Amino acid sequence: MKAFGFDYRRGTSIIHILDPRSKFIYTILFTALTVYFVNPLVLLLVFLSSVPMVAVAGVGKSWLRSIRGSLFFIAFIFIFNLIGIFWTTGSVADALIMSISMSLRFMALISIFSVFFLTTSPEDLTQSMVQLKIPYDYALTFNMAMRFVPTLSREAQIIMDAQRSRGLELEKGNIFQRVRNYIPVLIPLIISSFRRAELVADAMESRAFGAAKRRTSLYVLTMGRRDFLFILFSVAAFLAFLSLKVLFGIQ
Repeated sequence: MKAFGFDYRRGTSIIHILDPRSKFIYTILFTALTVYFVNPLVLLLVFLSSVPMVAVAGVGKSWLRSIRGSLFFIAFIFIFNLIGIFWTTGSVADALIMSISMSLRFMALISIFSVFFLTTSPEDLTQSMVQLKIPYDYALTFNMAMRFVPTLSREAQIIMDAQRSRGLELEKGNIFQRVRNYIPVLIPLIISSFRRAELVADAMESRAFGAAKRRTSLYVLTMGRRDFLFILFSVAAFLAFLSLKVLFGIQ
């Protein structure tokens, strides 16, 4: 089965072996940039800034699947903003520029979070959250939610293939008809999600989850020189982007 979305695969690249906390700082800083800027060229640069990390980590195929899997939502964001802004301002140029910016913002967010989750072990992520004094219950809940993303992607693809074999044409019609065509996919997917959640709850209960209030860890994560260098690089790149507004007035 091919990897979908944020499905982690073990690797030995320098990006894989970085501490999750250092990569999380990068994710937070560059996510802030996508929210702060509206200029499409800057947002394109933010999006492209994650490409070298993808190449070094060797997760290009999974990263491309994440981008391709979000194309429907990117198109929806573009069309929705184009119509809404044109309706408000009456300017085709303003509507087009802002629609491109919103689409690039979403693409940049998908790319940034893909780099993080494709190169970060769920176990290490949970352990790093615990070491940051986040309650284990919350850390485990977040971890499981992230693990559900590739699982739901796989199930959605299986359901779509099954419905296509029954004659359902998902790509037929205009944008509204296509959204309506996905209803036979969403309903089985929602039912399957509830069943999976119930199975997970039963498995946790059978293992007496929560019976022991005090937990111990097999290992403890420590940040090394490469982690601090990566944080320094992330902060420097973040400040370089912010300087675009100070020096050139780009927003």
